[in-house]
Amino acid sequence: MSKKIPLPLAELRNVRLTLGGRLALRGVTWAVRRGEGWLVTGPNGAGKTSLLRILTGRRWPDAGKHGDERVYCFGGETSASPIGLEGRIAWLSPETHQRFARLGTPMAAGEVILTGFANTLLLTHRPSGRQRASARTIAGKLGIASLRLRPFAGLSQGQQRLVLLARALAPSPQLLVLDEFSDGLDQAARARVGKILAKNLRAGAAVVVASHRAGDGLPGLTRQLAMRAGKAMEVPILKCLVRVGTPLRGVHGRLGEPSLPRADISTLQFVRASVYVGDHARTKRILHDLNWTVRQREHWVVAGPNGSGKSTLLRAIYGELPVARGGLLQRFGKDERALPLPEARRRMGYVSPALQHYYAADVSVEEVAASGFQSTIGLLCAPTQTELAKARASLRNLGAGHLAKRRWGALSFGEARLALLARALVIKPKLLLLDEPGDGLAPKARTRFMQMVESAAKAGTQIILAAHRAEDLPACINRVLRLHNGRVI
Repeated sequence: MSKKIPLPLAELRNVRLTLGGRLALRGVTWAVRRGEGWLVTGPNGAGKTSLLRILTGRRWPDAGKHGDERVYCFGGETSASPIGLEGRIAWLSPETHQRFARLGTPMAAGEVILTGFANTLLLTHRPSGRQRASARTIAGKLGIASLRLRPFAGLSQGQQRLVLLARALAPSPQLLVLDEFSDGLDQAARARVGKILAKNLRAGAAVVVASHRAGDGLPGLTRQLAMRAGKAMEVPILKCLVRVGTPLRGVHGRLGEPSLPRADISTLQFVRASVYVGDHARTKRILHDLNWTVRQREHWVVAGPNGSGKSTLLRAIYGELPVARGGLLQRFGKDERALPLPEARRRMGYVSPALQHYYAADVSVEEVAASGFQSTIGLLCAPTQTELAKARASLRNLGAGHLAKRRWGALSFGEARLALLARALVIKPKLLLLDEPGDGLAPKARTRFMQMVESAAKAGTQIILAAHRAEDLPACINRVLRLHNGRVI
């Protein structure tokens, strides 16, 4: 007697989606059942995020005439609408992170976790004792119990991502959908998340993970959906996707070696520099009495666990955060009186997850790339035709020339990251600051970017890169700075 196949928790039948006049999904049929672990793969722009938005009810598919539909079946009742499924379906993506980053409210991390029970941006309900206990438990399992009372906005990118993971996991959802969940997480955090997801699968939840990273695969992910040009096909899951990726510490033997003669002129110098984050009411010192010199021809990777101060260091270099009184930061051998910040920024290219949050949805990609000439988010004045031509050339060099006329809001996360990389490289900077630049990029796009960084380094650009993974390091890196709790170790 054959075993009865359970009804899918969520099913897509010949679903289509049009975005900005472009067909993003082309007749996708897919079903996700209890206890199934799915890995969704595909290049940047293949339609992965659009597919997951429809699966979780964040977007409606195109109205169809040939049986095209989305169907949910929770508790024996079928419906095309996600309304009433709060807590049963959980979703985390770079878009989720972006929405919380843009809020600008003084919400504590613990409050953000509690919003997951009602799937709201703000804490609009009074949490029950059981909900508070569940939030505390999952925060402890993820290693962020000590962060619950801290302002969400003052946390590092990796810490924020862990808080949002706790938000998704706290309601014990039946369907958990994670889009590039591991961006910004160190190896220890990724391992903790992996154990929790594997346990959820064993308990009967369905887990869907979209990722470009081979090391993000989990033993419980046994099915793979491959996306390309808006179409989906189930393929045998690749065995390489269930192993642990190469941690950054695995390549430390080739970093920091005195392979280059030191030059007398420094590009950057920190002397007893401390940096604080937060408003006047609640500030926290992130960097403590930093002494660090970057000399010419040196290319650095900044390493350390989540919350160690890597992103804060890059923000201080770019001038987004000031060095506290009593400390010193010199850029290109000069202090801010001799080299004002706007002039210094014209010599620096910068890419960070936070930068990606703040561009308007209706700006064109070529305008985003051209804003690198003004070192602004958005444009203070219209770019010249020469600047636009150089912006398009920078996009083409990264294999993203086809995105030039697209609108920012219509891009996938990986496509937006490529646009920001083009923005950073368009000015041919003397110093290139990269905060987790490989996150969101498909392997082919990541390789293309590394080649561009290598070319920039050979042309005289110095690189300072914050990363957790070995595959994100260009070969030019010859120095390593290790941070822990805001101090050099």
